[in-house]
Amino acid sequence: MFFTAFKNLDHQAMNALYSDDIVYSDPLFGMLEGEAVRDKWELLFQDIRDFRLTVIKTEEIDHEYATCQWKATWQCARSKKQFIFEAKSFMRFSGNQIIEHSDGFSLTKWIVQAYGLKGQLFGWLNFMKRRVQREYRQRLIQFSNSKPPVPPEDKRRYRSDSFDQ
Repeated sequence: MFFTAFKNLDHQAMNALYSDDIVYSDPLFGMLEGEAVRDKWELLFQDIRDFRLTVIKTEEIDHEYATCQWKATWQCARSKKQFIFEAKSFMRFSGNQIIEHSDGFSLTKWIVQAYGLKGQLFGWLNFMKRRVQREYRQRLIQFSNSKPPVPPEDKRRYRSDSFDQ
């Protein structure tokens, strides 16, 4: 279900599979929790065009853990750059919800694609990796802060989840 929603760039369907206290990590954004995880997908999907996802291999390790190797291609709407992205996802489940999710991929390869010549020259260096990580973490914070707050007593994850608007 998660990767079907991912293939359709449906962040709401993906996020509905996460527990409220989801913990996520990847080489670009680092460790994220809760609403920051949900916002990450919404932020990223805004900038993607011509998206194709191929699930290469899935493995259910036991009732609690699963992995998925996948490849995605897309065009960045802002920069018009093409991306070819290979990753492996590790997920931990409790019931029908994902409680932990981590994506493993080469940050160096991602930087090379995102930053062109500058990425080719400096993408393998730790200072460049840290700079890019800070940049994307800041973009996520700005995106999260720009969203209207949902009152704490409101259990809807998205304002659009209700018909009484």
